[in-house]
Amino acid sequence: MSAENDLVVSSDPEITRMKSSFAEQDMTLIVGGERLFINKSELMAKSPVFEKMFTADFKEKNANYIELPDKNLHEFLLFLRCTLDGFQDIITDNNVHLIIPFAHEYQVETMLSKADMFLANKYTEKQYGGCTSAYVIKCIIEAEKYTLEKSLEILTDYASRKVYHIFSTKKGYDQLSDTILYRIAMKRWKNNINPESGVNYTFRSYPQQVL
Repeated sequence: MSAENDLVVSSDPEITRMKSSFAEQDMTLIVGGERLFINKSELMAKSPVFEKMFTADFKEKNANYIELPDKNLHEFLLFLRCTLDGFQDIITDNNVHLIIPFAHEYQVETMLSKADMFLANKYTEKQYGGCTSAYVIKCIIEAEKYTLEKSLEILTDYASRKVYHIFSTKKGYDQLSDTILYRIAMKRWKNNINPESGVNYTFRSYPQQVL
């Protein structure tokens, strides 16, 4: 009996992950004119978009290669290396904003969740005082576009504490959706924040306030 017939398949998830780097490369992606050799099954397991592409009645189903036009090679490689088990590069300040659009496009929810958590922790560590109005607006636009809910929760809270007549003049304010503006307004109301000063109203300041 040959050694090949004696082979077993490990059920250990960590071994399975580590082995994925050595899986047979049976698909070629052409990105930026360069060929990337990948394992189709691994990519399908991570992305429902690629799974549909490889299994539904698309021209890619039986193709040996897929061309992804208009994709930046470096950014796409960062996405793959953070997504595929054989690499598992970590998310950093340098790559997170480059990875998110790909994770969203290819519906890699685990990567989106990791990126959302990374950014939420970053915003929490910076704290309200470390985030300018312009920075908060820029980050909200990204978080809403890619449905980064943990980040949105923190950022809309920060936005609700900004002085309105300053916050509303910053670049990107006109790009904030009505949904986001309503969410900010509700947080301001819930937290009893004065839009003119960005601080809490107090009963001491308004002794005759009627509730």
